[in-house]
Amino acid sequence: MLPRYDKNLSLVGVLKATTITLVNEEVVAGKTVNIKFSNPDGSPRGHIDLSQANFNQVKGFLEALEPVTLQSDRFFAKGTGIYYAFNQGEGFLLGPATTWILAPIEPPITMNSSQSAIRTTALAGIALVSQSLAQPTAVPSESLKDDTASASSEHSAAARSARLNLQADLEAASTATSKAKAFLEQTELLSANPTENSPSISEAKPLDVQPGPNDTLISCDGGMYFDADQGVFVYLKNVRVTDPRFSLSGANELKIFLSPKPADKPAKDKPAKDPKEPASLGLGAKFGDVDRIIATGAVRILQKNVEADKPPVEASGAIFTYQPKTGQILLSGGYPWVKQGTTFMRAKQPNLSLRIQKNGSFVTEGNWDMGGSLESK
Repeated sequence: MLPRYDKNLSLVGVLKATTITLVNEEVVAGKTVNIKFSNPDGSPRGHIDLSQANFNQVKGFLEALEPVTLQSDRFFAKGTGIYYAFNQGEGFLLGPATTWILAPIEPPITMNSSQSAIRTTALAGIALVSQSLAQPTAVPSESLKDDTASASSEHSAAARSARLNLQADLEAASTATSKAKAFLEQTELLSANPTENSPSISEAKPLDVQPGPNDTLISCDGGMYFDADQGVFVYLKNVRVTDPRFSLSGANELKIFLSPKPADKPAKDKPAKDPKEPASLGLGAKFGDVDRIIATGAVRILQKNVEADKPPVEASGAIFTYQPKTGQILLSGGYPWVKQGTTFMRAKQPNLSLRIQKNGSFVTEGNWDMGGSLESK
């Protein structure tokens, strides 16, 4: 039994095995391996079960080359093996890896006047980037001038906010990439593929659990780095996302950041947890909803949940950021483009930005080409 303590000397993890065999002075091999995670107050947070694994006592790494499943209350992932730094709370699922996030329970959405404000802002944004295509018109009335000024002000404020959010997202994504790379170097996974020539991996099958129609499904070929303490997940190589709101392909890397989860209030009549429930590593057990998703590469997306009278929005860019709370998608980097029905817009300069709203409206900034049918229903 190997315990793990936090900085306040509270027990937060225990590594156990029913049978331990000494391989050499550094490595022990365990059978029926179990890792339990606890909150600082001693309450259980989750666990993972493996039929066999090797543990390097000097480096503090657990290695298992068998199908593995990680699970929490809303986060579920599986891979073909795992490298886990017991004392760091960091790990890597060998690819191909698949993750899905259970859909949150949301109140019904009601239509209100805010949609017209979003549409006004979107139209103002399109007007700002297509002034060179506009024809002379009559002088607008004072009320129309006020409405236009208000829409332009809202557009400018939204654009400034989007730029600040993008800067923060890129910094967070860079930090996550650096941590993932450092972990792969630490485990020497960058220079070797431990899944090659290992028939036990291809013969065995991971736990078959199917996501629901409203869940988010993430698949990648290169594996998944995770930091259980920080709620950060990095997916590598040919990342695909299927979500009720959008689908994504063409990403080289994708990062998910989970927001902190509020502490549960103790309930006297709350039933005890069934010990027969599926094994869980506790990933995400202390985290709440997805705060943001960031992807890089030749990213291509299809937005699905637009208003009933609008066709889906198809777009592409080198950098994709998504905030589930607002439903806003931001594409930037490279030469972004967007299509909706027969209408299209494409950047004429590199590194321009495109914001796609939850209702299917979109706003561009900079020098863009516009074409197709510009009539809106």
